[in-house]
Amino acid sequence: MKIFIYYGSAGHGHQKVAEVIAQAFVTRGIKPEEIRNQDALQKTSPFFRWSYPAIYFWAVRDLPKVWGWFYETFDKPQVYSIVRPLRRLLNQIEGQKMLAEVLKEQPDFIICTHFLPAEIFAAAKRQGKIRATVMTVITDFFPHAFWVNEGTDYYWGMSDETKDNLKKRGVPEDRIIAGGIPADPVFKPSGRKHEILSKWGFLEERFTLVLTSGSFGLAPHGEILKSLAEFSDRIQCFVVCGRNQALQKQLEAEAFGFPVKVFGFIDFMPELMEAGDLLIAKSGGATTVESLVKEIPMVVFQPIPGQEMRNAALLKNYAASFFMEKPEQIKIILQTIFKNPKIIEDKRKAMRLLAKPNAVDDLVSFVLKSARKVD
Repeated sequence: MKIFIYYGSAGHGHQKVAEVIAQAFVTRGIKPEEIRNQDALQKTSPFFRWSYPAIYFWAVRDLPKVWGWFYETFDKPQVYSIVRPLRRLLNQIEGQKMLAEVLKEQPDFIICTHFLPAEIFAAAKRQGKIRATVMTVITDFFPHAFWVNEGTDYYWGMSDETKDNLKKRGVPEDRIIAGGIPADPVFKPSGRKHEILSKWGFLEERFTLVLTSGSFGLAPHGEILKSLAEFSDRIQCFVVCGRNQALQKQLEAEAFGFPVKVFGFIDFMPELMEAGDLLIAKSGGATTVESLVKEIPMVVFQPIPGQEMRNAALLKNYAASFFMEKPEQIKIILQTIFKNPKIIEDKRKAMRLLAKPNAVDDLVSFVLKSARKVD
């Protein structure tokens, strides 16, 4: 059985979800050589491969409101009906090499965690060029028009709200599985909080914050840390700067009145979340799901207009997170928590209503069962 998984490297979340799915298949006994996990951009032209993530990073960093406007505008049916033919043509041109590989090897299942390969392979399936079952794993809580492509056999989404949204977009209900965005099982609570805190020289009696903002490291970490000064006798903080090396060096050079550990891009986020009492982060799909699985309440900070705003809206509907727009608002949130510690457990209860900690296992089981039916 050959399973090909494709992601897009514009943002780290799509890749993380793809890696989790690939590893889950290996765990379930599929031979590694039968699984291909690939960045869809690697087979495109050099300029496209460079510009695709670069434009996204530039837009969300420097022009987030403009990015949000385009995101919402292109999601309108009357606008997307004009954009779609141009997008399909560009994707068809840039996806030629990737599609040629698939046509040659004819995998049994194709799983896409980004809408670029999803569109390319749905078109190929629609045209009868490939026989593979094509599944799109939507890595945000609500889909955009870009995610919906005729020819897709199955859509795997976060929640019933995701499913309802897809149905409104004309996707048949029997093609939609509200199984949850896959998160690495290592994000499940492990009971190792004391051990991890000791490892980093932190004290269990202090309230532990984890401050991050995704792989780009775009949040004003320094301002947030300074706003925490009045709680210096009772807090400690892990700070993750992602690939923002300048921010990491800046924070490492500063002194704070409470214990702070500063990191760059790391592969042990489950460990920090396990030790934390509160996560301050943007509401990217992967990060948000990981916090839900780990049951660490989240403070959503300045979500990027577009997909992150939609993710935040669902969290708000479930009362499953705290929210702040300005760094100094963290003071109000902590004051509320310290006056009423029960609020943390209330958030965790709300999070459990939305979390699907077994999503990746359920997805793999669905794929293997579907494959047996075809056989």
